[in-house]
Amino acid sequence: MAKQSYIALDCEFHWDQELHKAHLAMDHKSKRRAVAVKKVMAAAAFQFSIDDEGRISTGEVASWNEFDWGDEEAVVAQLFDYLRAHEDKPIVTFGGLGTDIPVLLLCSIANGLRLPPQLADRPGRRGPRPHLDLGLQIKGGGKTWSHVSKVLLRMGVPFNLVAAKAGVRRPVSAGAWQDLRNHVELDCLLLAIAQIGWLVAQGTHGLRLDPAIIALIEGFLRRRPDHSLSNELRTYSNRLQQVLASGFDIAA
Repeated sequence: MAKQSYIALDCEFHWDQELHKAHLAMDHKSKRRAVAVKKVMAAAAFQFSIDDEGRISTGEVASWNEFDWGDEEAVVAQLFDYLRAHEDKPIVTFGGLGTDIPVLLLCSIANGLRLPPQLADRPGRRGPRPHLDLGLQIKGGGKTWSHVSKVLLRMGVPFNLVAAKAGVRRPVSAGAWQDLRNHVELDCLLLAIAQIGWLVAQGTHGLRLDPAIIALIEGFLRRRPDHSLSNELRTYSNRLQQVLASGFDIAA
């Protein structure tokens, strides 16, 4: 049975103070938020697939951070090795073309890292796109960007899960690094939920929103049962299951 697989990808960044000072020395108007002064401190990936009857299956949850691997170069090298090992699967980001991909590319240029196939510039490439920017797809030809948190709230995802997407500071303790790991991995699950919503809207055969979200959450929790928001995720999944059960009762 044919399957379409995806890798939901998310990165977390920090502002490099030394780079910012150097930029200011050349240009006192240099903005602190410039992409060129961002560095990757954590990254995560969550695999999920949809078969030709709309059924969801989930794969690995993987993440890397500076506390475990030492520095930005090592984190990004691990991420790239992971993507190369799954080069047949396109990656999904939200606004990745504007931030995530440029920062990863700058890290590659600075450290001599080879980009994975999903990110490499290959003019004339044929076949499915290896990188899907969901934020750009939702924007379409309009001028207004919707933040992923707003999309998720519109989909009925509980506020306490969406609020966890707020930006995080650079950790200073082992416990804070674990919190960051939970954060970036949850972001991948939430991104997968948003991508499923978009695929349902596009008419993907057999795909239904609530059962698909339940399958994503359950698959994530099988791999991260001790996640800091596991209770909230289970509550959300149970709520969706109750809605489905109520619908069956009405139909009966």
